[in-house]
Amino acid sequence: MKSIKVVGLGATCANGVNKEEIFASISQGSSAILDSGLATLSESQWQEVTKTVPTEFHDSRCSLLNVHSLRAALKESGWSQEDLKNTGFIFASTTSQIDQWEKHLPFYKKNGYDLEKIKSSVANQSLGTPALRLAEFFGINGPVSLITSSCTASLQAIAMATLWIRTGKVKRCVVGGTEIQSDLTKVGFGSLRLLSKENAKPFDKDRTGINLGEGSAFLCLEQSDLRFESAWGYVSGVGLSTDAHHPTSPHPDGLGSQRAIQMALHNANLSASEIAWIYSHGTGSPANDLAEAKAINHLFPQNPFVTSTKSSHGHTLGASGALESVMGLMAMQRQQILPTACFENADDKIQLKIPKVLVEHTYSHFLKNSLGFGGINAAVIFSAEAQA
Repeated sequence: MKSIKVVGLGATCANGVNKEEIFASISQGSSAILDSGLATLSESQWQEVTKTVPTEFHDSRCSLLNVHSLRAALKESGWSQEDLKNTGFIFASTTSQIDQWEKHLPFYKKNGYDLEKIKSSVANQSLGTPALRLAEFFGINGPVSLITSSCTASLQAIAMATLWIRTGKVKRCVVGGTEIQSDLTKVGFGSLRLLSKENAKPFDKDRTGINLGEGSAFLCLEQSDLRFESAWGYVSGVGLSTDAHHPTSPHPDGLGSQRAIQMALHNANLSASEIAWIYSHGTGSPANDLAEAKAINHLFPQNPFVTSTKSSHGHTLGASGALESVMGLMAMQRQQILPTACFENADDKIQLKIPKVLVEHTYSHFLKNSLGFGGINAAVIFSAEAQA
């Protein structure tokens, strides 16, 4: 299967308003987690983002992040308006523009729950609305799709975009995701007792839970032989699976994740020994980390480097796969392995090689892995050079 070229990247999160700021923060092992246990953009960061976005998109924090990050990716791609006429667009999110209707809730609480008023205020808040608005604004006239499959959404979107290009549905595709902080998310994860006010410690024996983050990231993908432009890297293999073990917990042995990774390796025509670095899902949740570690240990006896950066930027849910893919591609171009901030004490049940500081290392491929509610798993292999 042909590799797919990555020609544009854009990202924003609590660690920085552009990918360079985010990468520098993560590389240094810095964390944007607040005392609340959340990783949210600061007021000054929101002001900086807002200044770059047309007024028509000031109606939602989701819209602000979308335009800011996607514009950066498109600018870097070098695509013309003519190119965008036949470009696909795949957007991933679980919260979308939720702030547009959450802001009405105090009114309902004060004045009574009038069902008709609630219907009226949320009538136009489809999860897919941002994708349609972005496609129209930027002139992306190809097929548009939405993926809202929990925490694997944007990595699944990258996989779908790869298949679209490989099968000839489109020659180019914009793909990415955005998540903003919301009461619904905080209450939902709180009810599952997954949240921690302490800084997340993925794979650490003293890990106590996850930190919710917010952010946005987009990638521009195209056929590898379409132009002779330089690339950040290539998507060489993709894998998707569901283990259907539990609504909110992965299979304890990571069987679904194993299948997704195996599929990605087969799809890329690579062996496990050729993967030098795994950019893990690594949420800091006791069950999730253990299941993912078991899957990695089973498939990678050579003990590659394993990193999670959610202790730096928090768990950005449906946007996490895209955000971490952007950071991974930047690291691969520099031939570096990103550190896992706050990792201190190895869990005896988790035998992984986790770097505490930035590592200089020569490698050609890395695996980005994601797990999500409902037993949904995604794995994508990125390569420094195009694979046959």
